Amino acid sequence: MGSASVRMTVRWRVPQGQVRSITSALETVMMRTRAEPGCTECSVWTRMGALVEIDYVENWSTEIDLQRQIRSDRFANLAELMERATERPAIEFVLPGKTRGLDYAEDVRRSDSAP
Repeated sequence: MGSASVRMTVRWRVPQGQVRSITSALETVMMRTRAEPGCTECSVWTRMGALVEIDYVENWSTEIDLQRQIRSDRFANLAELMERATERPAIEFVLPGKTRGLDYAEDVRRSDSAP
């Protein structure tokens, strides 16, 4: 990952009975994300265990590209999916020089200035 690259990772831990519905919704989001300017990669994968871990990852060329997406309806749909989860997913934003959690998305969505 280059110095200007940024990544958002969302990790769910879900019972096996919820895997299909969550991955299906994430695949729909992923297809839309891949078409967005600045998206360099977007993927969904699962790891089986007592609870299934589902990872959803978006890589963006710049932080400005990521911020534009955080302000989008597409991200609002992803946030709604996360809010409906039985167990709150972990979200991580890897930015140049730092890593932040959900507070980053809240700060971006609250800001009045659009890039």
